[in-house]
Order: sequence, then structure tokens, then C-alpha cells
Amino acid sequence: MASESRQLVLNTDRLSWHVLVFLVAIELLLVLLDIVINYAEVIEYRSIHRIFNIAREDGLAGWFMTSQTLVAALVLWLLYWLSCTVDGATALQRRGWLVLALFFSYMSADDGALIHERLGTMFEEIVAESGNGGDVGILSQWLEMFPSYEWQFLLPFFAAVGLYMLYFLWRVLGVGRPLLMVIAAFSCLAVAVVLDFIEGMPKEHALNLYSWLKEAYMLEDYTVDHFAKSLEEFLEMVGISLFLAVFVAQVGRVHDDSTTLQLASSDSLGSA
Repeated sequence: MASESRQLVLNTDRLSWHVLVFLVAIELLLVLLDIVINYAEVIEYRSIHRIFNIAREDGLAGWFMTSQTLVAALVLWLLYWLSCTVDGATALQRRGWLVLALFFSYMSADDGALIHERLGTMFEEIVAESGNGGDVGILSQWLEMFPSYEWQFLLPFFAAVGLYMLYFLWRVLGVGRPLLMVIAAFSCLAVAVVLDFIEGMPKEHALNLYSWLKEAYMLEDYTVDHFAKSLEEFLEMVGISLFLAVFVAQVGRVHDDSTTLQLASSDSLGSA
């Protein structure tokens, strides 16, 4: 049997930088298209507006966010596999990459299926039903602590996972540019959560910054709400892009900043 193999060497540090630039360029383009096509209504058809409306979950930006989160999850599963097969990997590394792979897989499913939003709606209905029956339980008291969207009572869980991620990545990456990129990613996501928290507040709430902006500068409701949502979605996309770039670079660090792919093929007919 005749066989041949070829090797493809990838510099993952360089690849990660190219990935980051490419993704951020797409994200800026999505913001621009939203402004031009959706907000400015250069195209008059509302069905086209919905495609480029960055604030809609079923638009082009929503698909992009779900896709890049899924790619980040797949890279993390590769890192977990490498930690299980490469000599020298510690139990902390295997466990950490597994936790991150599971979490980003969930985040991808959450972006596509709106899991946390629908959980929040379910708990809101449960509280409403219990309130109608005169029984206000612990769940209702817990939800009242968050004067915004109902799903945000899950924030302590996400915060705990985030702290674990930060600790694990600090242990794995050390102090340097990759860790700074991780901190920047967390910062983008944290600001996005704050913006979403403000968005879900009642208009009359004292901490509702959007209501203050509308009154102080006489801005239209749609203008403030839409561009606040646009900024929130952009920050979320940039945060995931930063994580993905760090994860891609980490694949190469298992093999001294480069990864060798060996492609093998066989031709049984040629050996006859």
C-alpha cells in the first residue's frame, strides 16, 4: 500500500492575531450596517431592516455571535483533548479546559435558543401565579433584589464561573499579553451586562441612566434604546473574539507556539 504524508505547521500566535482582527472588523461592519440600513433606513423594506438590526436576536449579528461562541467552544474542546493526551498536563489544566468547554458550549446554545431569557420569563410567571394565590415565596423575594430583567437573578452563577475562569486562565497563561486580553474580554462582557441591567430597569427607577439621557438631551426613546443595545451587543461580540484569540494561541503553546498537523493519505490502487 502506497502512502504519503504532508505536514502543515501553523503559527498559532500569528493566527490568533489574524483571527482577532478579522472578527473585530466584521463586528464593526455589523454596527455600520445596522446604522446605515436599519436605523437610517437607506433601504425602505422592514424585512431587510430586521436582518441587519443588531438589537434583534434573529438578525445577522445574532447568528454571528452564536457562531463565534460555538467556534470558541470547539477550540476549548480541542484544548481539553490536548490536555488529556499531551504529557505533562496537570489535573488543574484538564479540569479547567473541561469547565470552559462546557460553559462556552452552553453560551453558544444560550445565544441561539435564548435560554436564560426564557428561564427568566418562566420564573416571572411562577412568581405571578404564586402572588395571585397569596403565597409569595423565597423565589419572589430573590427576584425582587434585581430591579431589572428576571433572568439576572442568575448573575451570581455567571459571576462564580467568571471568577473561576479568571483564576484558571491566570494560572495557565501567567502574567502577560494573553492575560491582559482575558481581562479586556471580561471587561467588555461586564460593561455589556451593566448596560443590559440598565435597559431592563423601570423607566422611573433612579438608576435608569437611559431615562436621564432622554430627558437631559431630549433624545427619542428609540434612539437611546437602540444604540445602547447596539453598544451592548458589540461589546459582547468583542469579548468573545478576545477569548477566542487567546484560546487559539494557547493551542500552539502546547507545542512551542506552533502546531504541526500531519495529513496522511493512502492509495491502495496505486500499490496494486
